[in-house]
Amino acid sequence: MDNTIMLSKAHVAYFNQLPPVFTKGLAMPKLHPKVKRKYQFAAGVYYYNTAKKETSEGNKNAPMHFDEAIKYWKESKDYKPMALAIVGKGAYYRHIADWPNTFKYFFEALKFYESINNESGISTVNMEIGTACIAQQDWNKAIVHLKKALPYYDVPESELRKSDRHSLAVIHNNIGTSYTRLKNFTEAHNSFLKAYYYIKKNKDPQAESIILVQLAQSSSELGKLAESEDYLKRALDLCNDDISKQGVYGSAARINYKNKNYDKAAEYGELSYSLAKKNKNINSQSGITSLLYKIYKESGQYEKALKMHEANIVIKDSTNLEASKNELAQQELKYQFEKKELQQKIIQQKKVTAVELEAQKKMALETSKNTLARQQLVYDFEKKQLNQKLAQEKNVAAIKLSSEKKTAAIKLSSEKKTAVKNNWLIAVSSVFLLSLLGAYFYYRNNKQKQAITVLEKNQIKQKLLITQMNPHFIFNSIQNIRSLINNRQNDEAVNYLGKFSKLTRQILENSNQNYISLAEEVEMLENYLAIQQLLYENKFNFNIRIEESIDTESIFLPPMLAQPYIENAIKHGLSNTTENGKIDIHYYLKEEKLYFEVTDNGKGFGTDEKVSNHKSLAMTITKERLVSYTKNKDFIVQTNNVIASDGSIEGAKVAFEVPYIYES
Repeated sequence: MDNTIMLSKAHVAYFNQLPPVFTKGLAMPKLHPKVKRKYQFAAGVYYYNTAKKETSEGNKNAPMHFDEAIKYWKESKDYKPMALAIVGKGAYYRHIADWPNTFKYFFEALKFYESINNESGISTVNMEIGTACIAQQDWNKAIVHLKKALPYYDVPESELRKSDRHSLAVIHNNIGTSYTRLKNFTEAHNSFLKAYYYIKKNKDPQAESIILVQLAQSSSELGKLAESEDYLKRALDLCNDDISKQGVYGSAARINYKNKNYDKAAEYGELSYSLAKKNKNINSQSGITSLLYKIYKESGQYEKALKMHEANIVIKDSTNLEASKNELAQQELKYQFEKKELQQKIIQQKKVTAVELEAQKKMALETSKNTLARQQLVYDFEKKQLNQKLAQEKNVAAIKLSSEKKTAAIKLSSEKKTAVKNNWLIAVSSVFLLSLLGAYFYYRNNKQKQAITVLEKNQIKQKLLITQMNPHFIFNSIQNIRSLINNRQNDEAVNYLGKFSKLTRQILENSNQNYISLAEEVEMLENYLAIQQLLYENKFNFNIRIEESIDTESIFLPPMLAQPYIENAIKHGLSNTTENGKIDIHYYLKEEKLYFEVTDNGKGFGTDEKVSNHKSLAMTITKERLVSYTKNKDFIVQTNNVIASDGSIEGAKVAFEVPYIYES
């Protein structure tokens, strides 16, 4: 057992020194092309994951490492990962609001996806560009690119998955928001109706309620007050918690205030204020007291207006007091109470700075819009050039191949002649020199094989990492967290954002480890399942059971073996389940062997030919890892249906032995 641990630590230490191995391997003379491509692919994976981690940390070296990944993947002809790295580089620049570079790399990725006719990639990049345009408040461009993301979903409705309907709802909702900002309320209302159509089919009351509020606002802008009131009532009927109700009441108050229906505005405003106080939501209390102050003031109820004004001041004071826990805020409060003259100067300076910043913002916004327009023109021109070059490249490739064959034949003939001339030199070489050369080449060949073996194992592990954090999973997670924020479910949004951030960090860190403790694996699975609950609208609950005799801190196992099978149980096992789904995970010891087992209460195996034949890339890679760790080519992953007492199928179960080491 001790020897196993020592080997594991030595292997981890060797893995951490891979960059010089890549460099040395690629510098070898006369390296076989297949071996070279493996070195290049592994180097690309290393630099891509380094850049992704640096992006999340705000490290300025991220673009440089994305470029390294792009270079190595281009050389190894792994073009789809290369496009993924280009999108990642654009996302980094969007994160720091560098809009010219953001659009430059998004359009570069878009051109590639169009050259290989990858509809999924085209749709994803257009959504990214549309989101960036919304951040710039360039509503017209946002609408153009969001609409370009729609053709990917232009299939018979029966073929749309639940996640597809969710994406369609998000796209149409964002289009409606853009039309609202352009004051084109008719188009905005039509877009919200489309979003509502798709989200209603998903039976998602929370998201349905949010879009109904959007419909109420657009109906109000169109002068359809009775229709607006009906949408608000339907939104309230779908609310199943105080936080959702508080948000709908607040929207109802604002709509009625805008229409100068002060009685109803005050009624809804007081209900929203009451729930905001109950939920201790300081931000919502501040906003609604400010609104109630305006309502009561304009309706002539001055005593109530004064009461709301005082309440608003108290809320702001309490917010400042909470902020004073850090040293900078304490100094600001000290200036406010002890140096009135300095406070006035600071306020004046802030006003001047705000004006300057606003002017700079407008100038930067206008510059970035012009940059986007220029980028669009460059993109259209280069697209035409690409189409012209595609036909030419086919002819050039044929001519080049013929030329290369002739050149290779001439070179081979020349080398043979040279070899004959030099045979006399080999004949006079001593036996001692031959022995040394033989030993040297044997040693170098053996070391190269060891390096390739390590790289192949690492390639499997890195492929698994990519399957865990695919762009679709990241995008849906962020969209759902943003929905919580838009619905003012701030505590829940912060909770899920923390889990998502921690899950990302865990996967990045654990991908560099051969073994992690069972406690770390379980913590990562809990975060992953919590995010999946959010993505699948809480249609299932989960339970992780660990046998009491197991010391989770002393048992070490390869990371991320269980996740693909859990994902398969959620995505396929529960595909026909809309509520009350169950995912049960069990770790147990049997005859000193550690077993993993996942059970769902879905439709089971064999009930759907398409699903039963499905074998995800992640599960294939995991099977390869298990065979590699156990050195057992006949390793079996057991799959069985769960049979009820009446003989019917009531779920599915997957189980397998987990290779592990024990460190006391």
